[in-house]
Amino acid sequence: MTHFSESIFNGKYGSELEYQLECQVDMLVDRKQRISVAKYKWQNSRVLLQHAVNQLAFSVKRWGELDRVRSDNMQVRYTMATETRNNVIAASQNITSAHRYLQTIEFPYCKQPEMETLNRAVNNIYSDMQTSERHKHAMHCYSTTHKRAAALLQWFDHVINTTIKKDYDKAADDVDVKSRELRAERVQLIRARIDDNTSNVGVEIDAEVIKKTDQPQMETHATEADQVSTAGDLELLGEEGAPVEGEELSDPTPLALNELAPLPDDNALFGDIDELKKQHEQEMQDFKKTQDVNKARMEQGLQEKLRARRSRQVRADQAQTEE
Repeated sequence: MTHFSESIFNGKYGSELEYQLECQVDMLVDRKQRISVAKYKWQNSRVLLQHAVNQLAFSVKRWGELDRVRSDNMQVRYTMATETRNNVIAASQNITSAHRYLQTIEFPYCKQPEMETLNRAVNNIYSDMQTSERHKHAMHCYSTTHKRAAALLQWFDHVINTTIKKDYDKAADDVDVKSRELRAERVQLIRARIDDNTSNVGVEIDAEVIKKTDQPQMETHATEADQVSTAGDLELLGEEGAPVEGEELSDPTPLALNELAPLPDDNALFGDIDELKKQHEQEMQDFKKTQDVNKARMEQGLQEKLRARRSRQVRADQAQTEE
């Protein structure tokens, strides 16, 4: 209830419809805010995932380049292994942080056991660089995690664009439509209450300003790999450790939509929306009961006044007869 209408109607609602519309607006605003919070969390989590995918792509590329360096060039090999290690660790931490943003969501890819396997593998990186067989085994682990992280990022984009953004736009439209209905009802009630003399003065009733909750700015703190290779280190790599000309970081081929994991349901994304509806329905029932009780009291009061009036009329008639 606005301060203007509250002052006119002495803190009460002008009509039952106004109360119903206000309850509906409150419920819709609450739903919109829930979706807004979910949108914020998913977008922040996605930023961390994007960092992780890039870091894993670099790790796979650098680890592959290490295999082309002569075994006796240990300084270059250790430098490249350290770069790989730092980026894998940073990627693992970013994926873990992304999951913390969405604790109620089960990630279909890069689950905790997978991340534990990756962490064990990177702990053995300086041993894995010693033989071709162990190098190949580690490469399989890094490459597989990179592919699954890219699939997880693709799944995130699908959830955000297919469900969250559409639901947010619809929730915003629903709030706007219902708020307009509420304002129209209040304007009508206020105009009906204003005296004819003052209404001719041309009182302007401003539109209600529905405050929109601004989304907080993203404050993701992605883990960055240590900058092991300075300009001097890159010179030490020489031709053996240099990337192949034209070779760039590349992501795995995106999965077809029918190959992606199923989307989470609305309760997982936004919380228990059904509970909101039940709460709204209960409030409406309580209000109706109150209205019915008040109406019954008013009718009872009218009947009592009518009986009292009739009783007074009878006594007056009797007094006249006696005279």
